[in-house]
Amino acid sequence: MVPMVDEQQLPYMLQLLDDEEPAIQDALRHEFSTTSGDLSNEIAALAMDLKPTDLKRLSQMLLPGRRDTLLQEWQIPQGGAAALDDDWDTFEDMLRLISDFLHDGVTLRPALPDTLDMLVEEAINEKAHLSENSLRLWMFDSGRFSGNKNDYYTPHNSDLSWCMETGSGNPISLALLYILVGRRLNMEITGCNYPGHFLARIQLDGKPVLIDCFHKGRIISVDEILQDNKSISDYAKQAILTTAPLGHILMRILRNLEHSFNKLKREDDAKIFRMIFERMHRSI
Repeated sequence: MVPMVDEQQLPYMLQLLDDEEPAIQDALRHEFSTTSGDLSNEIAALAMDLKPTDLKRLSQMLLPGRRDTLLQEWQIPQGGAAALDDDWDTFEDMLRLISDFLHDGVTLRPALPDTLDMLVEEAINEKAHLSENSLRLWMFDSGRFSGNKNDYYTPHNSDLSWCMETGSGNPISLALLYILVGRRLNMEITGCNYPGHFLARIQLDGKPVLIDCFHKGRIISVDEILQDNKSISDYAKQAILTTAPLGHILMRILRNLEHSFNKLKREDDAKIFRMIFERMHRSI
């Protein structure tokens, strides 16, 4: 889907955003709902100074278009989530679709792959690319990225572009940033699908350790956890010993989004992510 609003008419439509006449608002909602849900490039080109209230209203009018775009562009692999395996290109494209959906559609920002590439360039410039541990220190120990403790359940935590912009996220989004940046630097960083708190995994001094990206990248000894047989379940032990498949990571993100939108009472959006989850789960 591409923007279908007449570019010549767009400035006049934007000027009507603060018109409280119900008929005009209905007409605007209809026109904006036929777009891809993102007019950020068109708005930037116009260089119009829109009020924050107008931008918020426009973003809401564009939301149906973002929903349609997400559903139209999301391709279920044959075999569902399990088929992702090591298909990083498809996995990252799905993360981009989620990021685009969660974006407001009115403010200009680079696409997710471009934002990741820029973060990689910055890491190289600051000598954080020398090892998995140097990257950990630069990203998390420094405080550049930290856990979003104030708004843990916000859907924005699943928008990796937003996480890079704000320096904030939930355990899985911060670990994914670490993994995706590390992958671009040919580093060996994997995911650990630990129940309740996603972690990353690296080798440090020849031994496997877990990285809690949510808590400033603190290091957790795998050997010490496995020796403590009383405090963790067999499921948790299995998660520690195995690399989280990309499909499992994606399904966990979809579940998080459904939960987040339910908490916000945004039932339509919760339903979308529940439907995508079910389709990914059932496809064979």
